[in-house]
Amino acid sequence: MLEVNILNEKWYDVVDNPEDFVLNVINAALKELEIDHYKPSVSVALADDNLLHQLNLKFREMDKPTNVLSFPCEELSNGCDLGDIAISIDTIERESREYSIPILAHITHMLVHGLLHLLGHDHQEENEEIIMKSLENKILAALGYDV
Repeated sequence: MLEVNILNEKWYDVVDNPEDFVLNVINAALKELEIDHYKPSVSVALADDNLLHQLNLKFREMDKPTNVLSFPCEELSNGCDLGDIAISIDTIERESREYSIPILAHITHMLVHGLLHLLGHDHQEENEEIIMKSLENKILAALGYDV
């Protein structure tokens, strides 16, 4: 089951139907990764810098907002609860302007990034980063985004 919680109304200024957008991205990513048949549960919080700052401080001891955070729960298996993703519209908008990235492409990238973290991928080591970026690029390309 996929669940989307819209915690800040600014999401409606950026995406016509934020819930459908997120569901489409996550479902497409699961399909591209060939794991959709597991039907995992994922919860996504469409939030703002205030919440991401609080979560980043509490769970990562980083006193600043960030674009996306992932909170893994269970390993991939049939009907598992993969975990939660929180994403900040404020940071996404700021980064989109700063790096000249179309905002929908950036939102999509951060959702895919968050999902890959739930699946155990990381980018702390160079070899891990190469694998994770390769998977991100594969999924983004399948969704029609230039990478």
